[in-house]
Amino acid sequence: MWWRSAAAAGALAARTASATLFLNAEADLRAGYGSGAGGDAEFHALGVSARKVFADGRGDRLILFAQAEAVHTFEKILLHQAYAEYKGPMGRWNLAAGRVPLPWGLQTSWSPDRMLFTSPYTGIRAPFSDNGILWRGVVGDWDYGLSLTQGYGMERIEAFPGPGNLTGRVGHTFGLEGNLVAGLSFATGTATVGEEGHGMGDVAAERREAFALDLTWYEGRGVYRIEGGVRQAHEHWLATLFGTADYALLPRLTLQGAAHGYESHHGGSVLRVYGGVAIPWKRFTLRGGYEYEKADVGSHRVVVQLHGLLSVVR
Repeated sequence: MWWRSAAAAGALAARTASATLFLNAEADLRAGYGSGAGGDAEFHALGVSARKVFADGRGDRLILFAQAEAVHTFEKILLHQAYAEYKGPMGRWNLAAGRVPLPWGLQTSWSPDRMLFTSPYTGIRAPFSDNGILWRGVVGDWDYGLSLTQGYGMERIEAFPGPGNLTGRVGHTFGLEGNLVAGLSFATGTATVGEEGHGMGDVAAERREAFALDLTWYEGRGVYRIEGGVRQAHEHWLATLFGTADYALLPRLTLQGAAHGYESHHGGSVLRVYGGVAIPWKRFTLRGGYEYEKADVGSHRVVVQLHGLLSVVR
């Protein structure tokens, strides 16, 4: 009977998918010219990630994940994530331990690291990952995440358990088509991150409280993102606001824009504006754009990127 055939096929699929390995490799080459700094070219990043999924008859149960990359022409090797995650029924709850991503703002579903504009999280020094535990899940139209971590980010562990950092986010997806997503994030404790982000440059530990609201809107050919928040650093409250837009003008031509303003740790304000294009072709994407930054003085920069991504399932 047909249901017996379907059951047999399902059992075979479950056995086949009982241990699936997903491998990704990506390369990011960039060249640019900036006012004052002149021209430069570098192997911006070479990264690899691996995801091993163990499943049973009810679906995925255990996930092992690791992500690392060499940055700035192999100047430094960074371990972004390395954790084990156990999935509960229907993904309503999942528990991960190791170097986990922090549930903060747009970073839960989007990353600016491969974009040509300067990451907005660099200026506000919001860490992407830290060592500890992460509890997250999806319940209906709601998603949530809560992490308790050491507070060292990707820097060297000074002591155990560390100063501690608590980060959380709750999000909601609106409408029948789910084209609007909003989230509210908070963090309290110590955040350790380099001035240039991801452990590069001078490292500083900062006791902070922070709050942020993020919105993602999918409309036709466009995707629009915005995040604004406040944080207390060095006994002062600082504000930040940034937004990005991607619009698919043609199947192989996407217009990209970004704007970011924030108050710096050293007083004053910083404004960045970016405009550019992205042209995908097979496993590669060619991007080019212009970024203007205004702090004490204005600076200009034109940059071109070739980004390649290779994915393998075993």
